[in-house]
Amino acid sequence: MKSPWKKVVPLQPDAEYLVLASSIPPRSVTSTWKLFRGSRAVRRQLLASDGVMGFSMLAEPLTKHYATQSVWRDEAALDAFACAHPHDQLMTDLAPAMGPTKFVRWAIKGTDGRHRGPARLNV
Repeated sequence: MKSPWKKVVPLQPDAEYLVLASSIPPRSVTSTWKLFRGSRAVRRQLLASDGVMGFSMLAEPLTKHYATQSVWRDEAALDAFACAHPHDQLMTDLAPAMGPTKFVRWAIKGTDGRHRGPARLNV
């Protein structure tokens, strides 16, 4: 199941933003369900995070595939989110049960977001 793009703050046309896409592969059904349950708390954290412009999550529990895409005001805002609870604790708890996580980052202008957020990326 894919969550629709959640716009948190409108993009300013002339501003530059950081996009982060991730692929998060749990190794087992047990870690899949831990990740799935933990993602609800992380979604709430995202909605309350300073500097997040928007995000989307993809959850495919049966194939053990999870992915995220988010747009951030800047690197500092993304770093603050990643180091804060509950995201930090979930990543620590899941690390031993996860395959190699992939991250891709790039910059966009506000006009590149086109009101709906970036297109889905398979990482």
